[in-house]
Amino acid sequence: MNRTARWLRNGLGLLLLLALAAGAAWLIVQSRPRAPQTAGSPLPTPTAVRSPTPSRSPSPTARQPGPPASPTPAATRVGQRVPYCTFPGGEPPEKGGPDLDKYEFSEPRVVLTSTTYAYIDIANWLPDNNRLLITRSYPKSNRERIETLDIRNGEIQLYAERDQHNGKPVWLPAIGGVAYSTIPTTNAGPQFELRISRIRPVETEVIVASDGVDIGLGFSLAVDPSGKHLMYLVDRTNGRLQNWDTVERTNQATAFNIAEWGPPLEPGKRYVAQPFWSPNGTQLAVFAHSTLFLVEPGPNRVCEVMIQGWVLTTYSQWSPNSRYLAMIVTGEQPDPLVHSSYLAVLDTLTGQQRNIQLQTSPVYIMDISWGANSQYLTAMAHVPAVQQGKGRPPDKLFLVDTITGEVRPMLPERGFGGGSIEGEQLAWSQDGHDLAVKCPLWPETQAAIIEDRICLITVTAHP
Repeated sequence: MNRTARWLRNGLGLLLLLALAAGAAWLIVQSRPRAPQTAGSPLPTPTAVRSPTPSRSPSPTARQPGPPASPTPAATRVGQRVPYCTFPGGEPPEKGGPDLDKYEFSEPRVVLTSTTYAYIDIANWLPDNNRLLITRSYPKSNRERIETLDIRNGEIQLYAERDQHNGKPVWLPAIGGVAYSTIPTTNAGPQFELRISRIRPVETEVIVASDGVDIGLGFSLAVDPSGKHLMYLVDRTNGRLQNWDTVERTNQATAFNIAEWGPPLEPGKRYVAQPFWSPNGTQLAVFAHSTLFLVEPGPNRVCEVMIQGWVLTTYSQWSPNSRYLAMIVTGEQPDPLVHSSYLAVLDTLTGQQRNIQLQTSPVYIMDISWGANSQYLTAMAHVPAVQQGKGRPPDKLFLVDTITGEVRPMLPERGFGGGSIEGEQLAWSQDGHDLAVKCPLWPETQAAIIEDRICLITVTAHP
């Protein structure tokens, strides 16, 4: 399936689609077969996020470590409906892990090969650190399977099949199931659905069903740290997210409403929200109104964060200790073609934003994943500077120290990635032992992937 069709289904934004065309479109167009576009699908919604004043950074409050960032009567821009965040402040982070050169990476070991299916995507690790949540597509089709892969014995368990997906499926630990969006076609035309499927007992539950197609819901799925509550935005003409209790099977609207954070909708527009739970459950990072907000769900407090640059929201991730928010950012406005991106790490204790370039020449970051110690993360980046004029553009792995800003190439002689959209090619296990990565069979002299694969890299940190 070519990259353009995936972006249109996924609703990551027409502006962002144009911006990314120069950087990586060749990769997916060449590696996947073209799939038919569903008739009547709406145009995608922009998801590039920028600060109203990109050159400024939040000013931390000089006091001891305490509660998360919270709104205060701080200065606001004209027309702003939510105050800027002030931060508790505290001691700068200390480097606690081993040096970058103390990390050892094994040779990639193939754990899954796709011979029947067109491509494989990595959604995430399950909490047991032994299984991956993955998707596999049928050739020349918009239909795909949602499965788990046991890396110890290669066992694959099918959980669901879906049509015209948008966004990755999410794992629900409280019930041992998956939540996902799908757009099945009925006699009356396409229908939007949010579903939950599990295998003990075998059951598929439709949480939301509506006529027409809402391509934004798949990206609003967020599971709270307990694994019990599923957050989503379905009524995008309103703005209040919903919380589905997967155990009690009850639904409750959130106390906060993103419609109150920004200007009223223009005619024909709909709200977009992408929430990300912090692992300790105290905060939500919510991208809405082309802005990053931090929310404390309990007291229902919200504040706006000034970000230096334009955030590609789908790939944002909290560190395991809930202190840092890593984001893929571009310094170019979405209007022209974007040729490169960099890593931005927001410290939600001090308010500091660290911008990290992976190398001196421009790269386009395809995916990121935190290590267990909340200091290091891995990044996969498209590195066009090493192209030899023909063959596939290589993607490379990097190990990043988010505290010092140091970067080290991982297995620099090898290329990775391809055949997936951004954000679905890389995942570091929660125990820090294994790195799952896309490693398709793609000879340098070929213009397309021969066979899609997932590899496992064992990570060892020496004292």
